[in-house]
Amino acid sequence: MCGRIGLPDLSWAQFIAWQQGFLDWDSVMREGQHLPLPASWNVKPTQQVQIVYGQDQTLHMAPARWWLVPGWFRGPMKDWKATTFNARIESANTTNAFKGAWQTGRCVIPASGYYEWTGPKGAKQPWWIAPDTNAPAMLLAGLHTQLHDGTRSCTILTRAALPQLADIHARTPVILSEDETAPWLRGEIDHAAAQDLGLSWEGRMRFHQVPKFGLKDDGPELIEPVQGTLL
Repeated sequence: MCGRIGLPDLSWAQFIAWQQGFLDWDSVMREGQHLPLPASWNVKPTQQVQIVYGQDQTLHMAPARWWLVPGWFRGPMKDWKATTFNARIESANTTNAFKGAWQTGRCVIPASGYYEWTGPKGAKQPWWIAPDTNAPAMLLAGLHTQLHDGTRSCTILTRAALPQLADIHARTPVILSEDETAPWLRGEIDHAAAQDLGLSWEGRMRFHQVPKFGLKDDGPELIEPVQGTLL
């Protein structure tokens, strides 16, 4: 699963310059002229993340609540109780909560990394995990919806863990390569081909134990490695 992420320190101008190297959409716009969200090192489900999606030859950036509410749901967002902040890539195309977004709501969520925990209950050890890359962010494959009141929500797709990470957790978020990102956003990758998304990162991930932290803690010190654990 993926239940805690970091948001990158990525300005609008930096995003524009970065995407020109591999997305290169006809035009790029901020939905409602929203500014990119500030960097964070402790983003939890139901909080706001940034999503990027394509529509009518335009690449859009918009804020979205990280906990998908299906577009067909007509109640208040707070009344949606199913656990939908992650979606399994193996079954998202047929799961009632996600199948509509699989067809028309593909997106990516820029992130700086994510956390997993190991160890027994009550003594869980957090790990910070991120690709070994010079890119300003990693791009997580996601699905998003727009609700009747105009607000957006999203989910992060997960897959079986890369062998490199399997000892930490059995699942991992789907991290797209630059070559996979545009086809994903354009809906050109079908369910069968989607099962191979993210595999190119095997052997190219960095991970280390970090000090335990509280639910409301935030700041770059959260991802400082515990001595001797940088891998």
